[in-house]
Amino acid sequence: MATANSTASRIPKKTVKDFKFIKEIGNGSYSTVFLTIESATNREFAIKAVRKDLVTKEKKTSQVVREKDILARLTNCDYVVNLYCAFQDDKTLYFGLTYCPNGDLLQYISDSGHFTEEVVRFYSAELVEALEQLQNRYIIHRDLKPENILLSDDMHIKLTDFGSSVIYDNSESLFQADNSKSVDTDRKPIKRTNSFVGTAQFVAPEILKRGAIHVGSDLWSLGCIIYQMTTGKHLFRGVHEYDIINSVVRASYKLPDDFSPVIRDLLQKLVRLEPSERLGTQETGGMKKLKEHAFFSEFPCDTKWGQLLYQRSPLETKHKLSSRPQISDDELKTMSSGFDDRVEARLIGLRMAADAPHELAAIITGSSNITMSDENSSSQKSDNRNSSSNHSTYSSMYDPPSSNSSVNNNNNNNHNAPVTAKRLQLPDHTLSLSEQSTKNIYHKFVQNNLIIKQGVLDKKKGLFARRRMFLITEGPAIFYVDPDAMELKGTISWTADLRIEQKDMKTFLIQVPGRTYHLTDPDQDATTWCKSLTSIHYRYYNTNPTRKVSTISSYSVTSSSSSGLQSTIPVTEL
Repeated sequence: MATANSTASRIPKKTVKDFKFIKEIGNGSYSTVFLTIESATNREFAIKAVRKDLVTKEKKTSQVVREKDILARLTNCDYVVNLYCAFQDDKTLYFGLTYCPNGDLLQYISDSGHFTEEVVRFYSAELVEALEQLQNRYIIHRDLKPENILLSDDMHIKLTDFGSSVIYDNSESLFQADNSKSVDTDRKPIKRTNSFVGTAQFVAPEILKRGAIHVGSDLWSLGCIIYQMTTGKHLFRGVHEYDIINSVVRASYKLPDDFSPVIRDLLQKLVRLEPSERLGTQETGGMKKLKEHAFFSEFPCDTKWGQLLYQRSPLETKHKLSSRPQISDDELKTMSSGFDDRVEARLIGLRMAADAPHELAAIITGSSNITMSDENSSSQKSDNRNSSSNHSTYSSMYDPPSSNSSVNNNNNNNHNAPVTAKRLQLPDHTLSLSEQSTKNIYHKFVQNNLIIKQGVLDKKKGLFARRRMFLITEGPAIFYVDPDAMELKGTISWTADLRIEQKDMKTFLIQVPGRTYHLTDPDQDATTWCKSLTSIHYRYYNTNPTRKVSTISSYSVTSSSSSGLQSTIPVTEL
């Protein structure tokens, strides 16, 4: 069996300059995943970029190190994304992983409503084989859910996101905190985890209750996934997460009356309160016993255990939800390698364009002939730098705005003063504004500017924080409104001097001359807000608003960090 140390020596030595970053394909609290192409080979990889500063602030150093060690241990496992390389710079840790262009299993469940029994059986069997591979390498995933099950080119599964996983030694026993008599008590238990991990609908009750670690946790999750594939719904549901957790810790669930009898029997043997009683654990006969369940005996005659990867997936002939963009050879040749401010701004713009209304996409990416003009100008002049109709959204950089652009310079204390806006010259600008005026209750507060992004944030002033609706508009401008009183409370002066700093996954700062705004996202998605603000700022001012904030001018972390993550760490340690 390959260990993390023996595998590390086989991981290629790479740098960020060896890859071309194509698009963002996922993000988390302190990391972002990009589709990249290796310059030397033209091979596709998913690169997970982990911010050192946020890892340190969130005290996740051990989690990041553990994930790298686990990925190294799982090298060449058929059902796991493989770690191709690992490297770092002053700001970021990078993991080069298998790219799975067909998205995750949840996308297909949502797209179809639910799977046929044939599809459920096939993917359940692949999950069983995947868990067997993990057990053979003494790994427990602990966060199995459809979002963490990716689909390869040929629609076979690849497990991902091992940040919550643990490695256990084969000399250690796995048992509940009550030291069941069925377990050899001369063998020591795995160290108990002190934190809740996973998603409430799929996480096992012993994890919620912070009990001892057990391989049965993944088998519980398997049962929950099988139910969702079969019905399109969660096995554990509730109005609030508290209700869901309460049901999970009691293993309280109800199956529909018309539920398949054979799947009912399988779920009742997997979703059991005691981990040692779940089918597939050593106490119940191991994975061999799980494979012998009647549900899997109904495989087509040409399908056998150990040969599933050679079988055609029942979803392969159906519509694929591929995330692979179409890029021409010419675009790829002109695209620069590495990851700098301009590349980051382009990728942020592409992501925002994917989420934005169609008419805003081009202004975010700088990819069409859409222009900006001073609303007070007697004549609206097009910026010729945005005039090319063949400008690619994948290879283009942001086009800088005119250096003499008129911007929002209003005083924050006088939030009724008109905002001098750079209007987005969209083909349907008038129509979009008209629709906004009739459908968006906050239109009356933004001085007839088109809203690009809006959402609720908690704005701290003194010791207290007040919830406000924040509205980012063309101009650029930022308005904030009391959503209860429906009253405009202020505007933030957006000039080239505006700076943005992300403190952690939920808090960020907006700094303008003379004032700093402390803002908290109740949904803990400060990253999205900072990326949106950065992209818009770059579009208007052609500068990165995070660069000149002294506290984040460098993300490097010194050895004095309490969590131990240093600015330069050998790849063998990460």
